[in-house]
Amino acid sequence: MFLTEQEILDTPRALERTCRYFDERLEEHKNFFARNAQKKFAFFGCGSSYMLAKSGAAIFGALPGTSAVAVPAGDYLVSPKSWSEALKDSIVVTLSRSGRTSELVMAVKEIRQTLRCPVISISAEHGNDLMPLSQQDIVLDWCYDKSVCQTRTVTSFYAAVLLLAAAYAGRAELSAAVHTAAAKCEAFQQENRDALAKAAALPWDNVVVLADGPLCGIAEEGALAFTEISMLCGRYFHVLDYRHGPIVISGKNTLTVMVLRPGEEALQKAMVDDVLAKGGPVVTVSDKEGNPWGGVANVQISGVDDFAAWGVLFIYVCQLMALLKAVELGGNPDQPKGLDPYIKL
Repeated sequence: MFLTEQEILDTPRALERTCRYFDERLEEHKNFFARNAQKKFAFFGCGSSYMLAKSGAAIFGALPGTSAVAVPAGDYLVSPKSWSEALKDSIVVTLSRSGRTSELVMAVKEIRQTLRCPVISISAEHGNDLMPLSQQDIVLDWCYDKSVCQTRTVTSFYAAVLLLAAAYAGRAELSAAVHTAAAKCEAFQQENRDALAKAAALPWDNVVVLADGPLCGIAEEGALAFTEISMLCGRYFHVLDYRHGPIVISGKNTLTVMVLRPGEEALQKAMVDDVLAKGGPVVTVSDKEGNPWGGVANVQISGVDDFAAWGVLFIYVCQLMALLKAVELGGNPDQPKGLDPYIKL
């Protein structure tokens, strides 16, 4: 078994520890937000962590009286002044598996020197370069992926962002939804593996992932999993927005993974039909039983009351199919050619 698969399958245990960690430190996080009463956040990352930052900005930006932005650390480094108004008087949240990615460390140093923003760092390794610059460290070392491509790390980080939002906003129901998703994770993996394996075995050579709202970043990370693990082109778009140009190059060799939000069917069903008409395989993720959308598979998420928490389970769909396609193509999902675990400038 490849290490990447072992790490994917270990995700339920990593999530359980992440939930317990936040439960134990809930008062500490509440106290931090009491001391730093800003209602403005800036989420920083690079690569996978920047994609998670996009979900972080969507999740926090949807909370009452709160604004949030996602910032690619390299963009900030090239032109700090262009970001100064967006960042002024904000709480900066950094996401980094290693805590050693050069752009991120350099960006935070600049922010601390010039804007004096308080920093929350979320990482997976103690003693990293971001911790001395941070006023609140969240270190999830049990989810550190040794494979080049992140799997359980990004899932745990996504859960961490949700749990941090719950602590900030006093949203006990959001925390409960994350706990529920974490508890369902192992059964979810087992129940859907066969259907996803069959979809992975179909003859496709490029992937589109469609999702909306708080799942925007974790879904883009899902598309990146296909790019990095399978070494096939993976792209992300919002569900209905896919019609506005990108769908024109979809064809019979395009696998499309669509996350369909509960509560609205007509517009989303019409979108599914448009994608199916292109001839490629479609995997839907929804709250529906069976396969009502007409694709090659429908993955059901039920009993998770907050849509944002769906991302905790959904990302497995992309990670597993990317892994299986990589193996089918004779690649090494643990060490894809040309990739490094993190970048040093």
